[in-house]
Amino acid sequence: MSASALTGNIVAPADSRLNFGFGTASKIAWRELRAAPAKFFFVILAVAVGVAALSGVKGFGFAFRGMLLRNARQLIASDLQAQTWNDPSPDDLAKLQAIAGRYGSITRVTETISMAASANERVPQMISVKGVDPSVYPYYGKLTLNPPLPLAQLLKDNSSAVVTPELLMRLKLKPGGELRIGGTNFHIAGTLIAEPDRLASGFGPGMRVLVSRPGLDRTALIQFGSRAAQRFLFKLKPKVDLDSIKDQIKAVLPRSFLSDYREGSPVVGRAIDSTTTFLSLVSLIALIVGSLGVAMAMYSHLQQRMDTIAVMKALGARSNQVMQIYLIQTLWLGIAGGFIGVAAGALVQKSFPWLIHRVFALLPEVPWDWSFSLQGMSLGILATLLFTVPPLLGIRNVRPALVFRRNMADAGLENRKHWRERIPSFAGALLIFCGFSAIAVWLSGSFKMGAYFMAGLSASILLLAAVAALLLFLMRRAVRAGSKRLPPSFRHGFANLYRPGNQARSVLVALGIGVMFTLSTYLLQRTVLRQVTSEGPGREGNLFLLDIRNSSDVTRFIEAQPGVAGKVETVGYIVSKVLDQNGVAVHDLHLSKQRKEDLQVIRILTASAMPSPLELKKGRWWNAAARDPQLAVSEEIRRDFDLHLGDKLRFQVAGRVLTVPLVAIFDQRERSNVRYSLVFPRESLHGFPVTYYGAAHVDPAKIPQVEEAIFERFPTVTVMNLADILTRIQEAVDQVALVVRFLAFFAIGAGVIILCSSVAGTRYRRVREVAILKALGGAKGRIVGIFSIEFSILGAVSGLVGGVLANVFTRVVADKFLETPFTFDWVSLLVVMLGTALLANAAGWLASARILDQRPLEVLRGE
Repeated sequence: MSASALTGNIVAPADSRLNFGFGTASKIAWRELRAAPAKFFFVILAVAVGVAALSGVKGFGFAFRGMLLRNARQLIASDLQAQTWNDPSPDDLAKLQAIAGRYGSITRVTETISMAASANERVPQMISVKGVDPSVYPYYGKLTLNPPLPLAQLLKDNSSAVVTPELLMRLKLKPGGELRIGGTNFHIAGTLIAEPDRLASGFGPGMRVLVSRPGLDRTALIQFGSRAAQRFLFKLKPKVDLDSIKDQIKAVLPRSFLSDYREGSPVVGRAIDSTTTFLSLVSLIALIVGSLGVAMAMYSHLQQRMDTIAVMKALGARSNQVMQIYLIQTLWLGIAGGFIGVAAGALVQKSFPWLIHRVFALLPEVPWDWSFSLQGMSLGILATLLFTVPPLLGIRNVRPALVFRRNMADAGLENRKHWRERIPSFAGALLIFCGFSAIAVWLSGSFKMGAYFMAGLSASILLLAAVAALLLFLMRRAVRAGSKRLPPSFRHGFANLYRPGNQARSVLVALGIGVMFTLSTYLLQRTVLRQVTSEGPGREGNLFLLDIRNSSDVTRFIEAQPGVAGKVETVGYIVSKVLDQNGVAVHDLHLSKQRKEDLQVIRILTASAMPSPLELKKGRWWNAAARDPQLAVSEEIRRDFDLHLGDKLRFQVAGRVLTVPLVAIFDQRERSNVRYSLVFPRESLHGFPVTYYGAAHVDPAKIPQVEEAIFERFPTVTVMNLADILTRIQEAVDQVALVVRFLAFFAIGAGVIILCSSVAGTRYRRVREVAILKALGGAKGRIVGIFSIEFSILGAVSGLVGGVLANVFTRVVADKFLETPFTFDWVSLLVVMLGTALLANAAGWLASARILDQRPLEVLRGE
């Protein structure tokens, strides 16, 4: 469309100044949009990708939060819940009962892990056992059982249990069969399909068993020091002072975690809030990449409209009037992208339940919420406007004389200017940074987190741009130096990267960001799993033992089993309470309230000789046969509780009081399964109810037989196979990585769309080049080769830059945070380069559809 056509409705007044308002500017803007629909279609898609990811994440987080609040009582099966990992004393239980008597009623739920087997499958399986009072549990919500009978009827005797379908399958059982837990047989009375308080119970093994409290007592699994979750559920009278009741419970159970119907499950709620914040910031990357594409497309578009802009200025139009036209275009593109993004965001929102169904047993309905759609659209429009500020400011420098020069590539928006004339552009860049920083702060709810995120992302973009420019420069020099030895198709394909209007560096940055983030997720996922496998539990053994009561008998028995190599190492622990330090009662110590609460329930480990992971810093370690009570603490504990060598502490251990001197301070210099904080001599606790855990090295082929033998001889000992543990860890890591990669692909998608937009923006030049090459005798195959090489170089260099930076980023995280070695992954780098090259080819040819079908004569006549 000619410049005169665009300005035909504009009449110059006598003062040679054009005066046109919003209506005329809108008409001109619409005509330009209508003249190049393909180019602007990709711009709209670039905005839509970011809006879809952002609105989908925010919408699902809101829906999940709403589900937690709507079903708050059902999720905790009560009005108020107190959860602790320590067995309360009889006096504490009496106080809790008294509180419940004044305000309502109480029931106790105990959950622990154990082993179960059957006559059909003698190799035991790890399960979660939950003991309840079936006459009142749950206070709120509904158990889904098969057969659909009341729980009290199914658990009418203490030898009945209901189990999950997975356990039936693993143990080859059917309802009515016999199940053995902790050396005690149970009759399977039914199948447990769903529990209302499953989330509040924690994320233990998937195979679960529900028994009555007397039935749980029959198993003898719960002893002093056993690892078990104790939940006290309160059903309260109407109009009681909930905060006052919580204060009273906290006074009885200072280390308990309280939640009530006003907040649902706080742990899950905080996890959802944190996850939503993280994923929102990930989605913001896609929005930024998409907005970068808008800026690139608008810059290319303005370069192509130099004649039109110059003519309007020659007719008297002011720069702000011309900028108004393209600002209206940008606004319309942002709105259109926002609408499409909101629609796509609804699909993203619907997909999240499928992505996380293995983590959360209870998932929300996902209704459409207009407020988050409006937020997503607003952010899309704002991001679009922010990124188009620098290109629009370039209109100020377009001179009317440009129409007579007709050298658009050199005298357009990028003409050489004095640094003072570039100040508005620098101000525009600063505005972009500040604007997106504000968005990041709003999404994260934290100024510090938002600032760190934008600083890191900005540094990554600048680094990507610098590396991409350096690579293109080096490649250009290399191609020029070896031009005579390179095939003509390669020379032409590489030269196309520098065609006027071809935004190679912007495409490299956009694709590189997506590649970097996606590959970083994969590398971090693999690094974490490798760390767990190579540096984690496997060093101490591949079979772990919990809840050992008689350490010597168990270790001798296991060491005698076929396939067991070496000694079985065990560590003892006992739960205690600190009464005073140097005669000063705990409540009078100069410590924070939290530290004083920590001293109420403290876990002490036992050791004879100093364990190998420890390094003595001060004092002396006792000899292996020491029987006198002595104490060694870590440097961290010494600092937190202001302890010094020679201090005397009084502990209450299993109803007995011990006065113990502090004789040693140590650091834990090596990784270990055991975290040493407070240590007593092993022999000093002889006669106390010490609980042990340990590990054994077993031939993997013999593990099932060893597990079966341990279960038959010591049914209350829980055995955990390293392979099963790693499988569970890998499933959890894979689930998280799946969600992150899902959103990271939006950033890659935005990069691909930018490539399409760049190709579409240079379509006219490409059609002209194809016509000239055909006229000179160029075969269709060679022309295809030229463009394919151009697209492949763009993709491969994007993959190279993004892959290298992903490896560097993962190396930093592994060294600084995971403290694990990381080796540069050349294989993944090559795969990413090949993958992005193929992706860029597909995107480039999609945007170049039908350019090879143009007849040379028709195109050249148009010249």
